[in-house]
Amino acid sequence: MREAVGGIPIFQIVVVFILLFTGIMCLTINRSKAYGVKDEIITIIETEGMSSASFELDQNVNTLIAEQLKNVGYRITGKCPDGYTGYNRDGVEQNRGDSAYCIRYNRVEHVFYEDAQNKCSNSKCTPTEDDFPAMAYYDVVLFYQLDIPLIKDLFNFKVTGSTRVLFK
Repeated sequence: MREAVGGIPIFQIVVVFILLFTGIMCLTINRSKAYGVKDEIITIIETEGMSSASFELDQNVNTLIAEQLKNVGYRITGKCPDGYTGYNRDGVEQNRGDSAYCIRYNRVEHVFYEDAQNKCSNSKCTPTEDDFPAMAYYDVVLFYQLDIPLIKDLFNFKVTGSTRVLFK
């Protein structure tokens, strides 16, 4: 009787450790997949760029990103932070809480203009906004989860990245 009762707690401890080990493995696999997809999205944005009329991304860029998500098998969704535009796995814009990836563009030429104004406080130079080319960089957010078997997803984490400055 003594050995029968002693075996059950050890079996439970083994099961808990197997679940924890599997959860950690799933977390690292999901995280590495999210970082890889983020890097691919940044590369696509930097190579394909923005449309000539505005800083909005071309539909071609969203199509390439959607193809990349399908090739990798990325299926995790999450809620985009404020100021970001969310897209589903097909590259269609949506602003619900189940976006596959989120993108936000940031214009930066005004930062250089304001810096030039501060440095040219005397009347010798007078910078204008036309002196600086249109520049922007994009922030990208993707998601990954802690998936434990039998419990499913517990936590949703974010992966963020930025492109280099793109000139128009």
